[in-house]
Amino acid sequence: MTRGLWLLGLMILIALPAAAQRPNAPAATSADYARADSVFLARRPGLLLNRVVIPHWLDPTDQFWYRHERTGGFDFLIVDAATGRARPAFDPKAIATALAATAGDRVVSDSIPLDSLTLAKDGNAPGLAWATVKGSAARCRLSSSPIICDRLPPVAANLLPSPDGRRAVFTRDGNLWLKDLDGGTERALTTDGAGDDFGYGIPIEGIGTIARQRARELNRPAAPPAGVLWSPDGRTLIVPRIDQRHVAQYPLLETVPADGSFRPKVHFERRALLGERPATLELFAIDVATGTVRGLGPSSEEDWYVPGFRQTWWSADSKHLFGLALLDNETVARLVDIEIATGQSRIVTEERLPVPIALNSSGYNAPNFQVTATGAEVIWWSERDGWGHLYLYDAATGRLKNRITEGPWLVRDLLAVDEAARQIYFTAGGREPGNPYYRHIYRVGFDGRGLTHLSPEAADHNVVSPGPRGPAGLDGGVGYRVLSPSGKYLVYTFSTPDRPPETVIRRTADARLVETIERADPSRLYAVGYRPPEEFTAKAADGVTDLWGVIYRPARFDSTLSYPLIDAQYTTPVLGVAPRNFASAVASLPSGDGAAFAQLGFVTVVVDSRGTGLRDRSFNQAMFGRLDLMGLDDHVAVIRELARRYPFIDTTRVGITGDSFGGWSTVRALLTYPEIFKVGVAGNAPGAFHNMYSFARYQGAPVYDSTRTRPTATAVAKNYQAVDTRQLAGRLQGKLLMMISELDENVLPGSSLQLVDAFLRADRNVDVIYLPDTGHGFGKYTGHVIRRKWDYFVHHLQGVEPPPYQLHFP
Repeated sequence: MTRGLWLLGLMILIALPAAAQRPNAPAATSADYARADSVFLARRPGLLLNRVVIPHWLDPTDQFWYRHERTGGFDFLIVDAATGRARPAFDPKAIATALAATAGDRVVSDSIPLDSLTLAKDGNAPGLAWATVKGSAARCRLSSSPIICDRLPPVAANLLPSPDGRRAVFTRDGNLWLKDLDGGTERALTTDGAGDDFGYGIPIEGIGTIARQRARELNRPAAPPAGVLWSPDGRTLIVPRIDQRHVAQYPLLETVPADGSFRPKVHFERRALLGERPATLELFAIDVATGTVRGLGPSSEEDWYVPGFRQTWWSADSKHLFGLALLDNETVARLVDIEIATGQSRIVTEERLPVPIALNSSGYNAPNFQVTATGAEVIWWSERDGWGHLYLYDAATGRLKNRITEGPWLVRDLLAVDEAARQIYFTAGGREPGNPYYRHIYRVGFDGRGLTHLSPEAADHNVVSPGPRGPAGLDGGVGYRVLSPSGKYLVYTFSTPDRPPETVIRRTADARLVETIERADPSRLYAVGYRPPEEFTAKAADGVTDLWGVIYRPARFDSTLSYPLIDAQYTTPVLGVAPRNFASAVASLPSGDGAAFAQLGFVTVVVDSRGTGLRDRSFNQAMFGRLDLMGLDDHVAVIRELARRYPFIDTTRVGITGDSFGGWSTVRALLTYPEIFKVGVAGNAPGAFHNMYSFARYQGAPVYDSTRTRPTATAVAKNYQAVDTRQLAGRLQGKLLMMISELDENVLPGSSLQLVDAFLRADRNVDVIYLPDTGHGFGKYTGHVIRRKWDYFVHHLQGVEPPPYQLHFP
């Protein structure tokens, strides 16, 4: 070789990415699939015992009971928070025998057939237990010898019991009925309802329609009345009347009927798409004794406002109901006070912003608001200064009394409000050094003084508000009472992605440790091949913003080889999803199989890009009106930075996967950045948003020529044209697998199939798995779907035919 050619060859080698100079790692084998299968199933609780301890306080004492998991079964323990000492709550063999008698089965003590259990005091000591045994309720007297359990009469699934348990309400043909649970007598409380489209306590348009229709076909009770509230004294019912007669029906085709019949069925549900007027709602108060129905004032309908409360509070005397609502495409947050006796309402206070208002750092968690028992004060959460913080308002005047928290950090969840001591307990992120997504627990006074850090561990404290929550807590967060009845002690679980969970008791006075009551043992997880991911930080596409994520290295890792990378994402504006604690890392959120990918020889990356939640408002709102991008430029920047940092990453072999909103980002990634993303697997991906329900919170209210109402059946709002993925179908270069569930009431299948139609019209190759009789999850097909996902990446990123393997998914 001449010197010139040698120099040219050297220059080419230098110019090539480091991974291109390395041999590829071996492709996945059947043995790798078996390990991936074991790791995937490791998400189930049995391999990580005591990953979280939920204390059930025995009021008014500072004792609590919890379920202690052990190999082969579990025990129920009672703990004194003051000392940390634990003792058995009851003899497991004795209660197993008593419960078996109620269920008519023979059981052993290590498999007590409990679906649920509530332990309560019997006199001055814990001695009563309410249990659900194979769906049948029982009450056990633990202090008797032998233990005696009595079967309790079942409460039908369609009943909503009163606070005293003596009466219940249900819906029938759009009207609300009252039932005496002792005598069985029934009485209609309303008479002007008219079926599923205009009635009291009927479900509002959307998810759950198919389940209700199937229950009706089988002559089974479906669900309790929707949105109905009992007053604490049991005298009043707050009942919504839904009118969705004007909402067009959306058909869902069931091609493989669940009843085994051969003719496909069509299910119709009322569903307003973008630019259509949604269902409306009016509230009524019903006096249970007299049957008097009183309207609670006209609903102030401001531009597409569906006047339902996001959270409610009763006054201690049951005379007032406070309700928190979002209006005008969620740009107005309003708290109203309704006087039950008169039906009159007043605005306590409200907040208006030019962009949608958040009620919590995560759209899936309970609003961070609280009305005190007297109704005199309101704790209010707001991002008005760029960070989510707490404020105190005078409920009588609506005047701001004072800020409670402030600073460049984020209040995450209200955990407890001690009104007597005027103290607030909450979680927050970003105040302590390190990962800003780690939640820490704090206490502060109503006046904003005395802010105290109560959880010194450098870890994520995996607890959320015990209040009402949304459909999912993707980080595995559990809502429970962390504060003891006296306010002297906290019980919580903490961990990091690579540090197993520990549960401790701490004093609230000085954060002093009382006792570590549980340490989760990961040895069984490690035995099946699981290895925790590593946390990393990288810069966003702007070169300034720090992003946080985790990376799972290949199981049989060799730093001299080259590995393909999979971006496992749920790039959603609702929350952040990269694992921050041990349990969510084991679950391999958000795709569910990130750790399994590692067993198959892939590098797996999970990162929260700009536009996702759990940071400051500018970070969270970075993608408002830009769902076409949705932070994918950040994902590209992170992949490139990690490839520079880790030469074993091969940026010529990059895949991406996600479901639902993650499915949306998967498709957009292949169309927008084909030079980076070569292979994608998208589960239940919307094809656009003009053919879905309203996404005004994230893309803005629809804008047509002069109205927010869609003028024709085919009109696409001006600000939604950029998110019409059909228009980009011709750009598809990589390999794309779409999985579509035909009965998906969340991502409407019409939206997904209209995108498939666009790919076919553009003569682009797209692979589709159509899942009959399946909702938003993959249900009975989950094992098949996961295996096909693995096969797709192995085939197209590793370049081999996948080995034959059947997952052991239950």
